[in-house]
Amino acid sequence: MARLPISFQKIKTKDYQNIDTVKYLVTVSEKGSYFDKTALCDRAELVKLRDELDKVLADSNTAEILKVSEDQAATIDNTHKSDKLCKDCEFKMTHNCVTCLFQLQSPLERKLFIELKRANIYFQPQYPLNWYGQQISIDGKTYHDPKNNFKEVLTVVDFYIDKSGVKLCVYTDGHTYHERTEEQASRDRNIDRKLQELGFQVLRYTGKDVNEDTTKIIGDILKWTDKNYR
Repeated sequence: MARLPISFQKIKTKDYQNIDTVKYLVTVSEKGSYFDKTALCDRAELVKLRDELDKVLADSNTAEILKVSEDQAATIDNTHKSDKLCKDCEFKMTHNCVTCLFQLQSPLERKLFIELKRANIYFQPQYPLNWYGQQISIDGKTYHDPKNNFKEVLTVVDFYIDKSGVKLCVYTDGHTYHERTEEQASRDRNIDRKLQELGFQVLRYTGKDVNEDTTKIIGDILKWTDKNYR
């Protein structure tokens, strides 16, 4: 993580009447320079600096902060105003917003995404695997292009976790966003069997599971991936 090359130090001294006075030493470390630049200031000057910083930060919009297009920024701003998941989310206005709102496929995935982040579990969302168990790009793939065909893709894992020698595929299966016909249920079972043959572990959760007991889901995942948890 990049750090600003500036630091502040509070310095207490005595004036000529032996009264305590406080000054603030501001140090700027310039890259490539042998010497730091310093300035001694009082509280009023620091407050002025803080106010100027607040003005600059307040003038930054969502597109600038998250480095997204204006259209995406408008979507994020509108979602933050209306979406319950965003209301108290500690990851609001971070890069996680972009993943949560534009990469994930359903509210169920978004809810589990937030819980996985809170639990400090490292994962990769929307992780495509080919029939050999290798990561594969799905950019531009269609079922009509013989050179870049989607049939090369075994599955796109909702949340992929690779830790402690365990390769874990986590799926959320909701009734609205994953209409579970018998054909689709059979397809999922075939995918699960193939993943297990390739050395993956599979966890699937219904919408009811995600909405009612994410604590259990996180516990299940930690049992597989965290040796200290077992």
